[in-house]
Amino acid sequence: MKQAHSPTKRTILTIVSGVLTGAICLVMNLWLMPAIERTTEGIRCFDMNFGYDFETAKRFLSLLDERGRDLYLHAQLPLDFFYPVCYTVFFLCMFAILWQGAKWLAALPACLAVLDYTENALTIVMLKSQTLSKPLATAASAVTSAKTILMYLIFALLIAGLIRYLVQKKKAK
Repeated sequence: MKQAHSPTKRTILTIVSGVLTGAICLVMNLWLMPAIERTTEGIRCFDMNFGYDFETAKRFLSLLDERGRDLYLHAQLPLDFFYPVCYTVFFLCMFAILWQGAKWLAALPACLAVLDYTENALTIVMLKSQTLSKPLATAASAVTSAKTILMYLIFALLIAGLIRYLVQKKKAK
């Protein structure tokens, strides 16, 4: 017989995916990206900007030393290919808990992951190219901006859902 307070599979999946998402975010933001950016005169990694122009991308790439490029290609980006899986599962679970019945919300984390993977692929092309083209930098920047906007929308929906959930719980008491 199932106990009344035993965690559900969804609860466990939510916790595990949330912990993995947080851990990956911390590693990328507190260790990898600062290590990459040490030689770029304060220019942030591509996906840490709300878009960027061609000259900024070109300058970043020209300042990036061999160690920074190696970290970006062989540590940051591989981790950033696993990250969307974790946050997508977490966001899907949270939407299911906080916005029951709003199945259309599942499309948002899926779109976010597609944008993140596209951004990562374009970043790899930029890091490996001998000369950066303006259309490539413009496309990569546009994807980064779209990803950032969608991420903020998802956070807003999660916060609104959490407020809604807490209000409903309080009313039920």
